[in-house]
Amino acid sequence: MRVLITGITGFVGSHMADYLLENVPDVKIFATRRWRSNSDNIKHLFGNKQVIFEECDLLDRPSLSRIIKISKPDMVFHFASKSVPYDSFLSPTVPLTTNIIGTTNLLEELHLAKEQGICDPVIVSVSSSEVFGETKEDEIPITEDNPLRAANPYSISKVGHDLMSQYYAKAYDMKVIITRMFSHEGKRRGKQFALSSFAHQIVTHEKNEDFGKEGSWFKIFHGNLDSVRTYNHIDDAIQAYWLAANECDYGEVYVIGGDKICMVEDALDVLISKSKNPDVFIKLPDPDRMRPTDITLQVPDSTKFREKTGWKPTKGLEEICDDLLNYWREVL
Repeated sequence: MRVLITGITGFVGSHMADYLLENVPDVKIFATRRWRSNSDNIKHLFGNKQVIFEECDLLDRPSLSRIIKISKPDMVFHFASKSVPYDSFLSPTVPLTTNIIGTTNLLEELHLAKEQGICDPVIVSVSSSEVFGETKEDEIPITEDNPLRAANPYSISKVGHDLMSQYYAKAYDMKVIITRMFSHEGKRRGKQFALSSFAHQIVTHEKNEDFGKEGSWFKIFHGNLDSVRTYNHIDDAIQAYWLAANECDYGEVYVIGGDKICMVEDALDVLISKSKNPDVFIKLPDPDRMRPTDITLQVPDSTKFREKTGWKPTKGLEEICDDLLNYWREVL
């Protein structure tokens, strides 16, 4: 099997590569990579003859055409994205350009490759739960039919990504599957995201020479802790993406999310409880971590996806918190 992964240097893309290498015999992975991309998540893949990195940018169509012709993929996982909602408030045109124009460039080049008989792959186009925006209480749990009320530049960009993916599936009979994954966490998650930020702060304090000394207190800065979420472990998320590629219907949209409903503060409390000294931490709100607009109610109904694939989560918040803390303890 020949698989093209966009965004392999990111959190999810790197885990997808690990999964394929472990579970798909004789897989050959072709990966888009920009020269300025951080390589921390993929260093362990360097030298692996089953993974071929190619210089490519979603905004550079010739480079996309080149990697598609080189890889001739049977399957495409499109993870590449500007994916930090908070950053989108600071530079709103960046996610709009990358996520809408970049996704359209990729799909157009794959459409041309199909017309030219080069390849006709299954394409998992990774949208986001953020497209649903601020959901009303009487609209919970969220299904594929919920209205899209994008609430920030990032979520607006993912609506464009989502709709363009549906367009190419319908207009050109392409094998596109659109996933709207809800919160998923685990090792390698960037510290720009809430749970990983909390874990990073905790471990940084644990390594302080004054940690554990009598009278020493340590601050955990946070944004809105009242947001309601369900959390998927990254291992379950990756399994879901693989099942989507192999079991789901082309042109369809699928909501994917965890079972356990909690507030962000609950997750922070679990992380603190797993620290080396839970009693020394103080939670403090940070105005810089508050979003101008926030998406506070995200409770998914994954019935459509689960009935189609048989998928269900196998890990929960406890395992997620263990993963995050242990990851930062190794890295820092």
